[in-house]
Amino acid sequence: MDATSQPADNDEYILQLISTAGKRLFWRLNGPLEHAISVAPSEYYEPDAVMEPYFRPASADLDTASSWHAVSQESLQTPPVSSVTVRIMCIDSWEQRWADEHRECYDAVFASDRRRLAPRPGDETLDAPLYVAECCGEERPWSQDTRLKVVAGGAFITVHEYVSAVHPWLMGMRDNLLDVLGKIDGQPPWPAETKLAVLYLGPGPLRVGGEDRWAWWHQRPARAEAMAQARQEAASQQQEDPVKPTP
Repeated sequence: MDATSQPADNDEYILQLISTAGKRLFWRLNGPLEHAISVAPSEYYEPDAVMEPYFRPASADLDTASSWHAVSQESLQTPPVSSVTVRIMCIDSWEQRWADEHRECYDAVFASDRRRLAPRPGDETLDAPLYVAECCGEERPWSQDTRLKVVAGGAFITVHEYVSAVHPWLMGMRDNLLDVLGKIDGQPPWPAETKLAVLYLGPGPLRVGGEDRWAWWHQRPARAEAMAQARQEAASQQQEDPVKPTP
């Protein structure tokens, strides 16, 4: 997702960051949205933390209707934004890798019929820059074709508006993601049964990978971890040896 900057009232630009609500999502790409997301207690991974379901189905026994987690109505970004363009890191990286591999391709340089130049798709401006669109029988994987704009229905984009739009979009290209993730590492496509997840929502493009990497991407920063540990030890010590009231 693009880290958009917007002008404030004083003409300064503000970097848009993912909100704490957005960072709490453990978002898997292995099935429908109702079963895809769990919500962590905080933005950081804790081994013993109990996650809550993002979607709760209706229950006749409890006489409750189906519902979405409370974070679904919170802002996706901070400060809130009304629109965002979604990109995917592995797709962007694969286009760059392809361009690098064919930049000095010997066969293409000396056989112009194997190398085709063209502007980016949709660029109809006069004197548009040309790119290698095809080389050695391979078409360039235009990353610009793989973008999605999400627009808020109200004052700002909520977590639910975002995941409701992006989840089916990502699931629709799941096979392509598995293919590209393999190519980036110089390997065959990842197996179809690979469990994928959105590891990082931004700022910048989404990072998609194996869901076993989600915990690593959500580690508590070392300094924050040390401070949290110190507070926990201080609280524990205070419970063991409470301060006696002054007579």
